[in-house]
Amino acid sequence: MGAVTVAIRKRTGIGVVGKMVIADVTFSGTYSAGGDTYTNSQFEMNTIDAIIDMGASVASATTGFVLAPDLANKKLRLLGGAASGVALAESGVAGQTGTVQRVLVLGDNAFV
Repeated sequence: MGAVTVAIRKRTGIGVVGKMVIADVTFSGTYSAGGDTYTNSQFEMNTIDAIIDMGASVASATTGFVLAPDLANKKLRLLGGAASGVALAESGVAGQTGTVQRVLVLGDNAFV
């Protein structure tokens, strides 16, 4: 087995000018097409610039989803695949009460 070679080109600290939060989002029992809604204030922000999925959410022991944020409409959608090799599609499962997704939310940045 070989070893990698690393060349550091630049060092910089974290330069987020706005706010950043990590949050667990629990979906509703009435999830429908288009996703569940959210408000910016739920994340303690006035504006949200990005919602970043921090890994697949776990709905059950055998089911997981990928988060697809819709910032313009303030909705969070869940995407899943029907089988291996099949493109992701929005979940049609209405009862998403047990589905929790960890997200990184960036907002209130005057420069974005």
